[in-house]
Amino acid sequence: MSARIFLLGLLLLAVVGLGGRTARAEEPEPSKPLYNTFSDEEEMAMGREAAKDVEKKYKILQDAGLESYLQEVGRRVAAASRRPKLDYQFRLVDNASVNAFSLPGGFVYVDRGLLDFVATESELAGVIAHEVGHVAAYHSMNDVARRWLVDRLVYEGQKAGLLSDQQIHDMLEQYGGAALLFVNRKFNREEENEADLLGLYNTERAGWDPSGLVAFLNRLTEFGADRDIVKLLLRRHPLPEERVEMLKNELKQRPPRAGLARDRAAFRGVKERLKRLPPPPPAPAE
Repeated sequence: MSARIFLLGLLLLAVVGLGGRTARAEEPEPSKPLYNTFSDEEEMAMGREAAKDVEKKYKILQDAGLESYLQEVGRRVAAASRRPKLDYQFRLVDNASVNAFSLPGGFVYVDRGLLDFVATESELAGVIAHEVGHVAAYHSMNDVARRWLVDRLVYEGQKAGLLSDQQIHDMLEQYGGAALLFVNRKFNREEENEADLLGLYNTERAGWDPSGLVAFLNRLTEFGADRDIVKLLLRRHPLPEERVEMLKNELKQRPPRAGLARDRAAFRGVKERLKRLPPPPPAPAE
């Protein structure tokens, strides 16, 4: 089989996908598709490069106590995830929007408005675990790989060895920059469901009540898409009603173990600390 035919076959898989998942009460087992040939090192380099762009646009909240807390919760979740060996970083964006997003390689950003919005620590852990789920399932990197594969087919070239920092920078620019490629990307329904399920089981393994993610999505449903505080999240993610039903069914079939944490004094302390901070600046233009 020629290299051209083999690569065309990979492209076909990239375009048509591998089919939807059937409903089942067990954690998905994400695997990297054949067309995604990027190594973990390349993915983390992609994330570092994208993070530079993101942090030029979005103001990171400089508060040692809040940063330490977010890192502690995030790394505990990441350590219990399906890809625990990535160098995860968790950062708090000084923005009133209720939103969170992830970059390849384990860079996870949580808006200050989301930290203010969540009612329990298990809700926060569930949202973080959902974003880690996107990383664990290679969702963003699969998209990059599909674009890269098309370029490779055009030039009939093959990637050999690690990409250089300049190549990664050029690739990001070619595909519209980090904000367009990762931050503002709307995941499809299959990706969102997979991240929800991965987040559900990940949260439980990390020691929190997984129903926190369900509670968070339920409250988003109650506020609705017209409430300014949640517009951004609902624009980038599918409406949560069907996701709530799927997660409730999963918890019904596989009830979580007893004794899981729902809240801690550290979380309540963070909520009080947020109240004492000056209001966040206006959100940057999209």
